[in-house]
Amino acid sequence: MFSAKRALVAGVVVIVGALLSAPPAYAQASGSTDIDITLPDIVVLHYWSNIDINVPKAALAALLTGGTGDTGEDEGTANGGSAINVALSGGNLAANTSVSTTMSGTGDPSAVVMVLNNAWAVRSISLAGGTSTKLEIATTDTKLDHQTTTATIGVSGLKVDDGTSSGTSITFTAPGLVNPKIGAVQMTLDLTNATNAGAYLDFVFTLTATNI
Repeated sequence: MFSAKRALVAGVVVIVGALLSAPPAYAQASGSTDIDITLPDIVVLHYWSNIDINVPKAALAALLTGGTGDTGEDEGTANGGSAINVALSGGNLAANTSVSTTMSGTGDPSAVVMVLNNAWAVRSISLAGGTSTKLEIATTDTKLDHQTTTATIGVSGLKVDDGTSSGTSITFTAPGLVNPKIGAVQMTLDLTNATNAGAYLDFVFTLTATNI
């Protein structure tokens, strides 16, 4: 009888202890939220509204002669070293020495390629069904005009270049908004009629970026 009573008391103590040590229960509810974000397609074109180019004499001399400034081009001995016969012409003695006009530089002043590096940048998110952005360059101008004379610099071969593609229109994968696609503008200058020093003005081109 005594043992049963002791067992009963012990059990009650265990239950009470468990109840006292258990954390209190709180009312609780939870739920999950799914967020969807819709972005529009967008194009941001970075461009210069004006670019002034200065051609140093050293650069022009290197193009023509390989030198760094005004220079004399020694063409050697006339007529390959052979004597040149003179003739009477209009009462004067005349001899044709046929001077060489071959330039020792690496360039052709009638077709000078000029590259404007880092001339544009594009950030874009493409159309929902597309992956690309197209960049086009166009102009209605064919020359730059000297500021005070009739001298001109002809311009042709206008194109854009992103390091992978080059042309009047190039297409590249939309770069997103953080790391823009950056590229160059290239053109060919004809200095045939550039007969005066000074500023040559107002050649205008237009860049157009389009998501496709």
